[in-house]
Amino acid sequence: MQFDLFLAASGVVPGKWPSEQLNDLLTGKIKWDEAQPAIRSWASFYIYDAAKQLVLMPDKEKRRMALGKIPSAIRPYVEEEVKRIWPMRSSL
Repeated sequence: MQFDLFLAASGVVPGKWPSEQLNDLLTGKIKWDEAQPAIRSWASFYIYDAAKQLVLMPDKEKRRMALGKIPSAIRPYVEEEVKRIWPMRSSL
């Protein structure tokens, strides 16, 4: 019984591996605020990587098209990261 209480208090999603939770977050099945802090931290790497790829695209229209393919649940976080790393694009 205590184990179940611990899981409920920790926010662990029963039956979901961390990689499944990450996938749910990155595909927009769950909102950013609904994900555990550890999963959001893990997702930050993928958000940075997506932003870096967008910044390195030479054509503005291609960047817009690629950004449009990102799930709307995490798109604002990718946009924010693009704004953060845009000044450093020549050193990426």
